[in-house]
Amino acid sequence: MGPASLLKFGLLRYASAGWNPRPGALRTVIRHVGSSTSIEIADQPLEVEPTIAQLRKTPLLLWAGDRGFDPLAPEARGALAAWMRAGGLLLIDSSEGRADAGFDASVRREMAAILPDAPLTRIGADHVLFKSFYLVRGGLGRMVILDYLEGATLDGRLAAIYCRNDLQGSWAVDSLGQPQFETTPGGISQREMSERFGVNLVLYATCTDYKADQAHVKALLGRRAWRVDE
Repeated sequence: MGPASLLKFGLLRYASAGWNPRPGALRTVIRHVGSSTSIEIADQPLEVEPTIAQLRKTPLLLWAGDRGFDPLAPEARGALAAWMRAGGLLLIDSSEGRADAGFDASVRREMAAILPDAPLTRIGADHVLFKSFYLVRGGLGRMVILDYLEGATLDGRLAAIYCRNDLQGSWAVDSLGQPQFETTPGGISQREMSERFGVNLVLYATCTDYKADQAHVKALLGRRAWRVDE
């Protein structure tokens, strides 16, 4: 149906110098989604301002940062809340490299204002998010500051996911396709799980629960080396 019908992975642009700390990192996930799944995805992320008109262009939005930031305008908070309540999935990723710093404090302030009825809580290791396409285990991100993710849940669905481990840092590559940063302490395995998790995010944003979705059954069974009858 043309470029307009392609899934677009959004990148939130807000009033802070740190809004895009890992330029180009999302393209790694986009490439894996295109090669591993049947989802037709745009090859470049879409920069999105926090307005209804902009947010409606994507079901999946990355809110990244490496420092504290000023409070969002009430209109921006309202737009993000309406978008998440309508089905949007917000991934929040801190590149600060420590657990309790400026970005973390700003995110918690904003999420408390945006979704006061859905506080950030720990996501269980058995959540479908970790098996929506790949089976993902272990620490995720450039480093493992925390061995779990947090999320905000609306009507049984994750509307926001918060990672403080610099997930984008594990996705970032240079012009030759080589990793820009080490992944510690898990090395290559940690990087691979982080990249697979990026694919899972896209599947969760579009399908929620893979068990109820039939679009990827052959790919899932084929990867497990089971026989699939035509």
